[in-house]
Amino acid sequence: MEQEEHMRQASRRLMDRVSLKLEGGPVAEEDLLEKCAAYIQQEQPEAREALTSLSQVIARQAAGKDALEVLRFYLDSQFGLGDSKEAGLLETKLAELRDRSKSEARSGAVPKISVIITTYNRKDFLRQAVESILAQDYPNKEIVVIDDASTDGTEALMEERFGDEPRVIYMRNETNQGPGANRLAAFTAHGDGEYVLFLDDDDYLIDSGYFSRAAAFHESRPGLSFVAANVFLEYSASQRLKLQELGLSEVTDRRTYFLNFERPGYGKPASTLTTLFRREALINMDILQMNMVNDASIYLRSLLVGDAGFIDAVVGVYRIHGNNITFNLSRDFLVRNLEEKRSIRNLAIERYSYQKNEMNGWFNNTAYDTIVYYLWNSAKTKDDFMYMYQWIRSNCPDIYGKIKQEFRVRLIKKQILQVPFIRKLIRR
Repeated sequence: MEQEEHMRQASRRLMDRVSLKLEGGPVAEEDLLEKCAAYIQQEQPEAREALTSLSQVIARQAAGKDALEVLRFYLDSQFGLGDSKEAGLLETKLAELRDRSKSEARSGAVPKISVIITTYNRKDFLRQAVESILAQDYPNKEIVVIDDASTDGTEALMEERFGDEPRVIYMRNETNQGPGANRLAAFTAHGDGEYVLFLDDDDYLIDSGYFSRAAAFHESRPGLSFVAANVFLEYSASQRLKLQELGLSEVTDRRTYFLNFERPGYGKPASTLTTLFRREALINMDILQMNMVNDASIYLRSLLVGDAGFIDAVVGVYRIHGNNITFNLSRDFLVRNLEEKRSIRNLAIERYSYQKNEMNGWFNNTAYDTIVYYLWNSAKTKDDFMYMYQWIRSNCPDIYGKIKQEFRVRLIKKQILQVPFIRKLIRR
């Protein structure tokens, strides 16, 4: 408790100093970060990491990148200071820097946004996800929640909390189908908006004006397949937030991004929680024929038919916890994912004039990244490793030797841990 109070006091001091600095007028983002770094060096070492993160959030605010409600969210969740006098003064100074002119109201029909939320046994998270969409100031939106046979009272929650909400549609499976199949089922049944957002049940938005901003971005640039933005990564165990900035161009060329997807400088947005896809692009990239409707595959297919748009704003929160699907992949799930990537490779060659040699190299690279991630994070037994080795040898032999060499020691450890006597000794 004493350490937490010390952190709050340090945060108050930083906010006061920044407010004083802003009294002189606008300050460039880099200059403000430099000033904050000097302030932070005067604080105790154990407080500096958290204060550095706070300074990044404040500097983005001073540059007008993020909504003021994002600052309030951050201060409240990290320090319990969202309603403090220091936060109020800082918010006032930041507001004075912003352009207060308001854009003219839209004329004519407002394009519909369809939000598809897949859920399974996360009713508390789900409620927050749904409410974050309802809080968007965009007037024409519809939420489709597809429940994958939850047993935790999700159905009762949806009836009690959202049963009378006409903008929320609830679908329920009698047996578990998996998130990919659920996204496709919900999209087929109700995803008729001009724009579509796929949201996982444990993520949520914090900028209530984001839909309006993203839809306007789409309308100003008709050739985009999707528009995405930045997020906070929330590490649930420590309750700490980390800023994830994509750092991409406002408009990124489809071919360049496709070929370099998830390479340095071309990172993937966190899940699809901020990503507004153009429905026409989803149809053109054959979403209805996808083997697995997961985030990477949706992005890759979308980049075959349109460019990518990015808004340099923090608008949502992506939770990282022990139950994220990306940390608990089954090998069958992984192989289906790889087969989907192979379908994308074939589609790029046959329909979009990509070169065969180029795409074979692309597939080897993406398969390598996917398999290495699985072997490090999800493979549990020797059988998992041997199953993947056999698949690699048959489907992408060019990377077989490299992967087997990299994981030779890890496989030996897995084999040792399968010996009952060894397991018994470790438990002691």
